[in-house]
Amino acid sequence: MPAKRAGYTVTMFVIDVSHTMGKMREVETPMEPGKPPRIVQMTNLEWALQFVLWKVQELIYHNRKTDMCGVVLAGTEGTRNIINDERPDEYLHVTEYIDIAHPTPDTLAKISALKPSSDTEGDPLDGVIVALNAQNNFLASKPSWSRKLIIVTDGENPIATSDYKSTIETMNQNEVVTSVVGVDFDDAEFGYQEPNKSENKVRAERFWRDKFVGRLNEGIYATCEYALQECARPESKEVKSAMGSTVLRVGDPDEHADQSITLTVRTSKATAIARPPSMKKFGRTDATPNEDAMDWEGQRAIQYAPVKMRTDLFIKDEQEDKAPEGDGSTEQKAIKTKDGVKVELDDDGEPIGVNYQELTTTAEEKDSSKRIVTDEHTQIAYKYGSTYIPVDKADFESLKTEKGMDIVGFIPQHTFRREWAMGEVYYIWGDTESGRMQIAFSSIVQAMLLNGLYAVIRMVTGNNYAPKIGIAVPRVMEKAHCLLWIQMPFAEDHRNYSFESLDRLFNKKGNRITKHQNLPTEEMMGAMSDLVDSMDLMEADQDEEGNRIPYFDTIYSYNPALHRVKQALFHAAVSPSLSTHPLGPPHPELVKYFDVPKRVAKLSKGPVEVCKKLFDIKQAAPRAIAKKENALVDDRENEPLLLGPAPAVPQQLRAPQATPSPSKPAKHGKDSDAEDTEEDELTNSPPKTSPSPKQANSSPRQIKSSPSRREVNLSSLAPGPSPGRVIKEDVEMKPEISIGTDTPLEDFKAAIARSGEDVVSDAVTQLGEVIKELVVVKHFPNRRKGELLEAMKFLRATCIKEDEIHAWNEFLRELKEVCLESDEGNRPFWDSLKALGPSMSLIGKSEVGEKVSRAATFRFVTQECPNRVPSLRSKTRSQSSFSKINIYRDTFLPLKTVAFGVSSLTRLLI
Repeated sequence: MPAKRAGYTVTMFVIDVSHTMGKMREVETPMEPGKPPRIVQMTNLEWALQFVLWKVQELIYHNRKTDMCGVVLAGTEGTRNIINDERPDEYLHVTEYIDIAHPTPDTLAKISALKPSSDTEGDPLDGVIVALNAQNNFLASKPSWSRKLIIVTDGENPIATSDYKSTIETMNQNEVVTSVVGVDFDDAEFGYQEPNKSENKVRAERFWRDKFVGRLNEGIYATCEYALQECARPESKEVKSAMGSTVLRVGDPDEHADQSITLTVRTSKATAIARPPSMKKFGRTDATPNEDAMDWEGQRAIQYAPVKMRTDLFIKDEQEDKAPEGDGSTEQKAIKTKDGVKVELDDDGEPIGVNYQELTTTAEEKDSSKRIVTDEHTQIAYKYGSTYIPVDKADFESLKTEKGMDIVGFIPQHTFRREWAMGEVYYIWGDTESGRMQIAFSSIVQAMLLNGLYAVIRMVTGNNYAPKIGIAVPRVMEKAHCLLWIQMPFAEDHRNYSFESLDRLFNKKGNRITKHQNLPTEEMMGAMSDLVDSMDLMEADQDEEGNRIPYFDTIYSYNPALHRVKQALFHAAVSPSLSTHPLGPPHPELVKYFDVPKRVAKLSKGPVEVCKKLFDIKQAAPRAIAKKENALVDDRENEPLLLGPAPAVPQQLRAPQATPSPSKPAKHGKDSDAEDTEEDELTNSPPKTSPSPKQANSSPRQIKSSPSRREVNLSSLAPGPSPGRVIKEDVEMKPEISIGTDTPLEDFKAAIARSGEDVVSDAVTQLGEVIKELVVVKHFPNRRKGELLEAMKFLRATCIKEDEIHAWNEFLRELKEVCLESDEGNRPFWDSLKALGPSMSLIGKSEVGEKVSRAATFRFVTQECPNRVPSLRSKTRSQSSFSKINIYRDTFLPLKTVAFGVSSLTRLLI
């Protein structure tokens, strides 16, 4: 027989479903740690099927197409097998339940649906013969495949043992690995013995243990409880890598062919990284019924398949409503159909510019505003800050590489640093088809061993692929010589960090310090040495004979994350309900290295106490809870500058600022300057600087940034309104108006309820200022958008009623400028306002006779601001960086319209 390979195995399950398997039993289901187990009642068949389901799920988990299985049932009420078709009087009550194929989730569903027969008895040995016959027929043209047989029975039915010896001889010839799992079978090694068993079960156990498994070359006999425990044990996945062909070059064959060597070699994986399975989305499929999709009773089984993820690039075409032409005397009504399509009707009630077919389109056809963008219409761009810089794909040519392995040089073994090794390990063998190549390759390996050298090899797995650099270590195996190749980082990937010496200190004059709190003494060094020696794991464990052995063994250590996820997946696949059968605790083999060995804990207890005393180790103080930002008491004025600038004053602590009213402009000139200077002296604030050109050109009602706490005299603050309110004061004595940012609409309604024209004017002005401030505030909360729109609706109606038309139109123009043209702008809010149409635009002559036409009001709210060329801000590489993406070409302006020179672009790209 050739060498066994991973996979390439056919496993046959012979399951006894006789009526005796319907006997009820109580099974302990493990619960959470610290809680008693739950008792669940189930049949012997359901309990035994957990082992079968676990084994099938393991085949699915390994995901090898060459792992196949089949299921044969013994004790069914009907009969369906190939041998019985030829000899109708033999092998009765045996059914080929699942044909040999790669297992799928449907296989688990079919096995879970098995039920015990009502009153039929079956012979499991007949099922074994039928399973072996099906296995032989399937593997007739596959002699190199491995064979496995798993028998599950309770042994309560009589067995015909007349011709079992020939069956055992055939199984030994075919090297069938057999496992017999018995329900409540006696197992001396496991320490279980069932009392008061029947005579049939005693004879069946003796037959399976002594006469059947005892004569097999590869046979296992176990009770079902022990088999279920072993299923939960972590098991490493066996992988045998397929060998690939490549070339090994020494020198440059293209330029110096007479001084170079080219060898044909083979590569294969020595190690493989194992990761937990990714969580995939599954959906129900509506495939046509076929033989695989039908269950054993002829009913269609529900099929599920993983959802395939796909990424599409698309753009949205913004279709803006056009303003109606003319003087606006003709009214048009807009309606929205049940499919969400908005149309306009003429005087006769007919839709304008829309077919009736468009009103009944599907949801996918209806969304015509989305256009799929193909790769042909994308372009590479680098993001710099908030600007995208388009580049041509032709400017970035890929590195031209040739498949193969090139020996760059050799280094002594002692110069190789262990931290350079990273990634998986590969074997490099001589060509298996050429003895000449094997001798040449073996000579290189032996020369490296004799001289104590490692080879630095550059590997390219395919033409024009990215190269990898690695180190090759020579190894002499039992029958062949090889190199072990492992990837290393390139020179530019190294990061060297230097640190000051820990045991050598010097003062500013250059003299060495011998006594310092950071310098360890001889006593400290000895105590730490004793602590390290006490934690030695080389003799922390012992074997069965009592001999001291290392505590940690890499062969028997497992990744807890990998195998715990595997255990959870298997449990979910084989358990009928997670509420009645919750996931049990992890296997002890997974957590045995979580705790400190008792021997090490005992030996290190004394050295730990000595180190605590010498090093003065104390419990770390709990972390103090930071003060809230809006705390009224802050003593940072006198703190060092290392703590940074003082935080901004909260909204409720800001000083009242007078806002110029439209009817009474603010004072300017010498008087106002003198007043400002006097106020600066009283508050101990720094002198005001001249405004920047950008601030000078901004709107007079532009929202200013809040002053720092050092610029406000907290002692001069009078008790004000509720938090979040901004007080507007005037020089003359007027009723106090208070419109806050918490409830602006309610404050405005309360203010206009008072009598007086001046009160209404100030209230309108203050509400407008509050709305502009809230719109451009950082992290604008979307939940307040409806509140602000409602406040604007009430403000517009009030302006029409109280003859404040000019104040509303001026406020709306400033709001549009703030939203669309300022640096802090809020375009989404303006889009929401624009969606409301002319009802939220300027107040025109059609409403109150103002000198603004209806068409002008329509254009004002729907017209976009002119497109501005995005500016490239001068940032250093530490402040921002480039990131390459694919974007739609049409979103770029021509490069000639961008206002910067070639030298500026070059600096940004470097």
